[in-house]
Amino acid sequence: MKYIKMLGLAAVAAMALMAFGAGTASATKLCTVNTDPCPAGSTEPVETEIHATLTANTTAVLETSGGTVLDTCTESTVKGKTAKTAAATGESVKGDIETLTWGNCTRTTTTEAVGNLELHDAAGADGTLTATGTTEVTIDTIFGSCIYGTGTGLNLGAVKGGSPATLSINVGVPKISGNFACPATGIWTANYTVTKPTSLFITHN
Repeated sequence: MKYIKMLGLAAVAAMALMAFGAGTASATKLCTVNTDPCPAGSTEPVETEIHATLTANTTAVLETSGGTVLDTCTESTVKGKTAKTAAATGESVKGDIETLTWGNCTRTTTTEAVGNLELHDAAGADGTLTATGTTEVTIDTIFGSCIYGTGTGLNLGAVKGGSPATLSINVGVPKISGNFACPATGIWTANYTVTKPTSLFITHN
């Protein structure tokens, strides 16, 4: 059985909920209430544990730009923690992905490596998620062994603050190496729901 390594944008997903900010005069904050700037005492502390799962009744899909489906999964969980230090002025919230799992997939799907993510403050209580470290996922496929990776600086999608917060991924992931028949880009789409913390908003201080 041959495999295709694709980047686990999902991983990115969970991290999105752990991410970072983008202001020039303030730092991005993960807040427990929908107030911007985040009130004193309402900011999530450093090393906050983040859990996110594939939104109920949705499917994570990896397909070619032409619409050929390579793999689908109806279960996925991402777990990680925010950085050990708080974001400094003008910085985003950073975090490390600890676990990325997949289930009920049409192809054998296994996470090989997990990277890092950053969450940037956007409008209101929302943000955007960026991959700052490569995540790799192995998928059994008809194309043979193909490796896709997030790399650094790849915009994964939008994070919407709420109770719960959600992450929407829709991004093209470039092939790093592998069989010549592997698509040059894999389009990854998935929606995640943050289960911990139960309320999470992206603001600043």
